Amino acid sequence: MALTPGLLLSDRYRLTSRIAEGGMGEVWRAEDQRLARTVAVKILKSELTSDPEFVDRFRTEARITAALNHPGIAAVYDYGEVASIAGGPEDTAFLVMELVSGEPLSAVLARQPRIAVPRVLDVIEQTGRALQVAHNHQLVHRDIKPGNLMVTPAGQVKITDFGIAKVAFQVPITKGGMVMGTAQYLSPEQAAGHEAVPASDVYALGVVAYECLAGKRPFNAETPIAVAMQQVNNPPPPLPADIPPPVTDLVMRMLAKDPQQRFDDGASLATAVSAVRAGRGMAAPAQHGAPTLHATQAAEAAVAVREAQQRAGAGYSAIDVLVAPKPQRHSAVSWLLTLLIVALAALAMLLLATQPWN
Repeated sequence: MALTPGLLLSDRYRLTSRIAEGGMGEVWRAEDQRLARTVAVKILKSELTSDPEFVDRFRTEARITAALNHPGIAAVYDYGEVASIAGGPEDTAFLVMELVSGEPLSAVLARQPRIAVPRVLDVIEQTGRALQVAHNHQLVHRDIKPGNLMVTPAGQVKITDFGIAKVAFQVPITKGGMVMGTAQYLSPEQAAGHEAVPASDVYALGVVAYECLAGKRPFNAETPIAVAMQQVNNPPPPLPADIPPPVTDLVMRMLAKDPQQRFDDGASLATAVSAVRAGRGMAAPAQHGAPTLHATQAAEAAVAVREAQQRAGAGYSAIDVLVAPKPQRHSAVSWLLTLLIVALAALAMLLLATQPWN
């Protein structure tokens, strides 16, 4: 189907102008003929419509986002599938969303690399409160970045594109279990191949906060894989000296390598930001037991770089291959200990069988 101004979808949505093009499709400004309102329509790319998995993922995006009701999240109004050829199968899928008036935070940063501390704290708190609605539904956005944070003329922040969100602890919706996301904002646990959790969104938002305050991202490299490895292994560089210490502490806690040392979710983050803005101290991190991201896992991620580079030609990008969730493997030390225990047990049984006990 050729997407052109004037095209009418489902006898209701008339396309007027293209807004943007992303990994899954195009976003168009359109007029809802039935309700006489302007909307945004996201249309799945034609080359993906032949893949049922991608179409299912698009349906999942509609169901996930439609369940979220918060002024800080761009609303989903409708979902549909139409035939690209008259009388043919319904092979073109589209999502009708709220058209947010304003611009992405990425556009603001392009004009103004460093943003004032009070404004940054406001953006973080607003985003944290909106994220909590998703976290309450066991949803993780997994791709928080400036391009997915719309800022209205009144200063309200709206999260967009829950297209790669997934229900926590359920089957991944990306192909082959691939963890989608932008490398510069990817959490260490995702880069090491583990499941995204609400604290993963907190980490990504921490990268956004760092970028707004420092005028640059904490981790940069020539390739996405190199950036992901920095996320796993390298501490973030210090923020500029003119950033107040409580704000620095807040951002560095958001960027903790271990998700258990960050704020648990959007609500706890928003509460901490509110405390910092009011001049109060943050609560100490909750104790969750042993950390979940260890040096051995970082080493496994380093090994995965070579595997990713070898497998990247099989239809996936190297960063997708790198962060694909991997089955848990026993370390060499664990296997050696197991073999030693078995050997000792066998020796004990031999001694019991041959010793002339009375």
